[in-house]
Amino acid sequence: MTGALLDSVCRAAGLERSEIVSTRSVGGGCINNALKVQTTAGDFCLKWNAGVGPDFFRMEAEGLSALAATGTVNVPRVAALSGEEDDVPWLLLDWIEEVRPTRDAWQRMGRGLAELHGWRLSAPGKSHGDPAAGVPASAWRAGRYGWHRDNVIGSLPQPNRWMDDWGDFWAEMRILPLALELGTGGALPAEGLALLERAAAQMSGLVRPAAEADGPSLLHGDLWSGNVLFGHRPFLIDPAVHVGHREVDLAMCRLFGGFPAPFYDAYEAARPLRHGHERRRPAYQLYPLLVHARLFGGGYVASALRAARAVLDSSV
Repeated sequence: MTGALLDSVCRAAGLERSEIVSTRSVGGGCINNALKVQTTAGDFCLKWNAGVGPDFFRMEAEGLSALAATGTVNVPRVAALSGEEDDVPWLLLDWIEEVRPTRDAWQRMGRGLAELHGWRLSAPGKSHGDPAAGVPASAWRAGRYGWHRDNVIGSLPQPNRWMDDWGDFWAEMRILPLALELGTGGALPAEGLALLERAAAQMSGLVRPAAEADGPSLLHGDLWSGNVLFGHRPFLIDPAVHVGHREVDLAMCRLFGGFPAPFYDAYEAARPLRHGHERRRPAYQLYPLLVHARLFGGGYVASALRAARAVLDSSV
């Protein structure tokens, strides 16, 4: 299968098979297969997955393009993408040769993320709504939250639509769908589902004021340590983009290993967080915890329920 796959990749990327010097399997993910493809025209990362639909990698490519369009953060360039004629969906990205991150690299990433979150404000009066990035100018003008299409987080569907109330979006598009799925599937007891539903009902009052004060930001949406690569500069990968409250990215950064202090210090210096962000953090960490509960089960269910209780405590 890899031979046929490489033939398709070469055709789409404008390469000859003779230009491929070597290939080797690479790890780092639990969803897709991946190869490092060394060619005379440069090195690439080839990702493919026979078990996903044709839109799966298109959504990833779109998210990367949306982030790149802001000119604030670095992402790997999309070199080529599978088409309708391909039996196996794939994505070809420029290869990032990883190095050990320095303090300066983490600071650079913190400043870049702060710039991303303020991107819509960088030139008042100009339209930053690049339709190719999936962010219509009307969405910025109306202060709306969401995305122009459903996409994915990891391997899970991520529902989206444009909504005016950020708290309602976070409850209806992020918390409740996964809570109901976990409850229906038996991974969550009835009392656990009821707890999550009560937490979702408190979202608007808890997170809306700060979100409205900050304004909508383009978010990476799945910003944990595994989705950051450090080469000659920091790169963000595997986004789950949408327009929302910037604290979503900051809250997720503190899960699953977290980021070092220089990152947060640089972000705070560039774009200080509003008062009460610690109190809102469990509301935003609840979603990735539910995602992990859905994917991996185990202790993530208990962690999600603890976050839901913290939401209720913060809403008192």
